[in-house]
Amino acid sequence: MDLKNLNDLDVSDIDFTNMGSWPFAGKAIMAALVFSLVVFLGFYFFIGDQSDALVVIERKEIDLKKDFEKKQAKAVNLEAYKRQMQTIKDSFQTLLQQLPKADQMAELLDEISYAATGAGCDISAASFKKEVDAEFYSEKPIEIQVTGGYHQLAVFVSRVSRLPRIVTLHDFTIQIGDGNVSSSPDEKLLVMNITAKTYRADAGDKQ
Repeated sequence: MDLKNLNDLDVSDIDFTNMGSWPFAGKAIMAALVFSLVVFLGFYFFIGDQSDALVVIERKEIDLKKDFEKKQAKAVNLEAYKRQMQTIKDSFQTLLQQLPKADQMAELLDEISYAATGAGCDISAASFKKEVDAEFYSEKPIEIQVTGGYHQLAVFVSRVSRLPRIVTLHDFTIQIGDGNVSSSPDEKLLVMNITAKTYRADAGDKQ
């Protein structure tokens, strides 16, 4: 088909009900239109959807790569994590062994009395207060009144901090007592009221 044939084409002479009778130029134009329509519809219904799906897949691939990198990093450090966890478990078991059980509270009070005696102090009074339950342990306060010189009280506190059981000291007050320390006549006698707290792992077993 050349430009002359295209110029000689008269649309009024075309029988749209009988495409076989169309001149060559008309058939070529119709074929081009049909081809263009097929290409457009194919892209719109097939290639367009696949292009969107490709974008989704590419994004998913990026997410999977990031997830893989995180898991790979964890896998590389897995043995170190296991060793660290075992260390934590061992430390926790050691701490549990330092928590007195319900039937060891009287023994703990004796240990505190020995600490006072070793420091040259006297325990004037000692009494257990109401136990406080937490999620994994029970807190047992002990109100203590101890008398002695300044240095003797310091030694007593130091000895209590070194007890094999976990004991913490809280809310202390110190007042001047009557008289002087017998071993140091020039040193005033002091009265210290202090709360010692110990902790039990067997929270359900009451003293």
